[in-house]
Amino acid sequence: MHLRIACALFLFTFGALTVASASEGKVSRPGQYHGYSAALFDGHELTSSYVKVRDGTRLAVDVFRPANKGRVAKGKFPVVWMHTPYNRRDTQGGLTAANYPGKALQLVKYGYVVAVADFRGTYASFGRNAGFNRGEWQDAARFDAYDITEWLAAQPYSNGKVGMWGCSATGGSQMQALSTAPPHLKAIFPMSCEWDVYSWTAVGGMTPPPGGPTQIMRGASREERDRSAVPVDEDKDGALLRSAIAEHANNLETAGYVPYRDSVSKEFGNAWWIKSSPSTYRDAINKSGIAVYAATNWAEGFTGYGPPFTFNNLATPKKLIFGPGRHCDWSTVLKETGFDIVIEELRFFDHWLRGIDNGVMREAPVTYFTYNEPAEKAWKSSRTWPLENERRTPFHFGAGSLSPAQPVATPGETRMRVNYGVDDTTFWKSGMTFVSDALEADTEITGHPVAHVWLASTSADADLVARIDDVAPDGTATYVGVEGKLRASMRMLAKAPYENLGLPWHPGTEASRQPLQSGQPVELEFDLMPLSYLFKAGHRIRVTLQFADARATARVEPAPEVAVFHGGDKPSRIVLPVISR
Repeated sequence: MHLRIACALFLFTFGALTVASASEGKVSRPGQYHGYSAALFDGHELTSSYVKVRDGTRLAVDVFRPANKGRVAKGKFPVVWMHTPYNRRDTQGGLTAANYPGKALQLVKYGYVVAVADFRGTYASFGRNAGFNRGEWQDAARFDAYDITEWLAAQPYSNGKVGMWGCSATGGSQMQALSTAPPHLKAIFPMSCEWDVYSWTAVGGMTPPPGGPTQIMRGASREERDRSAVPVDEDKDGALLRSAIAEHANNLETAGYVPYRDSVSKEFGNAWWIKSSPSTYRDAINKSGIAVYAATNWAEGFTGYGPPFTFNNLATPKKLIFGPGRHCDWSTVLKETGFDIVIEELRFFDHWLRGIDNGVMREAPVTYFTYNEPAEKAWKSSRTWPLENERRTPFHFGAGSLSPAQPVATPGETRMRVNYGVDDTTFWKSGMTFVSDALEADTEITGHPVAHVWLASTSADADLVARIDDVAPDGTATYVGVEGKLRASMRMLAKAPYENLGLPWHPGTEASRQPLQSGQPVELEFDLMPLSYLFKAGHRIRVTLQFADARATARVEPAPEVAVFHGGDKPSRIVLPVISR
């Protein structure tokens, strides 16, 4: 999705969010920060060492300390660190601390110590890894985060207050640190973190068939990781690194076939989806008192699920930001909108790790970006998520139509043969479409759409994928960045074991599976990814349905025929969160 924003001035207004006037030389509001924290240091000193955790395993840790004119600064500083499966030293041809999303090395000049540690069993760390980029959820690794935090807090350069940063898997590693509540961990800044990993990864129960690709734990091979590992300072001849790599030979890269929420991984010996979900540890997290600033990007895919649910389930101090762009790509956000996520890290950590009263926790806790708004209005704030002024508005399916009017009394249906052409660039063009009339006024959709689709199939199961597009008057369509999925056999609904924002929740257990009866209609209810998008007057909203997914759908020959019903007593519809303007 293109960010149509020219923000060289970056003058969006948050009104009362400013905690001090420009005349006083102090400004603190989302994306802007002046007069509270000075850049006092011009460089850093990098050292690396092994840290021994409670079971004796040695983990490789890089530490960056502030320096001036090549001399390391004396004194005690707050520490911000990242626990990573992606190489503590090198990212995109440079330092991980400088290049990995969040770019916390920029905090060093403001008087922070920054650290990065390799997961156990990866790169230069000793030990056995189980789960690669999600291996932090094994119990040993969860307490690695505790032990590293407490080690950093005890160092002579530390003021005893520790924070964490990172995105995606390293957003998740912050959540697992939260689950063990290290006493010196005061604040975390998880970007694109998960909350309920089954709902995030096996969206709508759409796990791949046996032998299909896993939807978790993907990345470079163990051998490739080992080749790019960087030894610590004490390992002058590389002997320690070779010993660490030898221990990696027993790594378990994947949880194997775990099709249901309660499936037990034979490889790991636990119910992996439950074990690896922060929601499982909600009580412990909420007792910790550790502050959380969760961040996500609108167009990043299903990894965007975690932060809004994290925010709404926390009793600890909390904030939430939705930015434009793709997964973890805050560099493009900075380039195209002028909003710097590192400023948000600095404001947040200044408050929690240095005790600076900059108002970051008194302002509205939710910041979000709306596509197609003028630059000065695109960034907004809210006291709640979802927004208080949303109107849940059903748009009913008809014979190719999408209408906010009541469904027609006469029942109808639309049929198509399942298209397995998942590599075909015209795949979405071949889907089943429902298009609204031209909108009479600008219409903002901000929140979580929910689809209610009445469906029948000639097969015993069906995969349903829905997406939303913006259709301009000239017929040009723009994908607004949201999809939703549900496997028909996993359609059973239940009360979520956590705050689910009033959205449908599916148990996803083996016992909840309900195969289809050929030709018998059933209702599928599921949410789509959240969004904030302004549909312009004269544009149309289009919903497209497809019935196959490249990673998850098993092929059946001949391809089944699927029917979607509308009108009458089977009013298929999508409920959109329309915002009063």
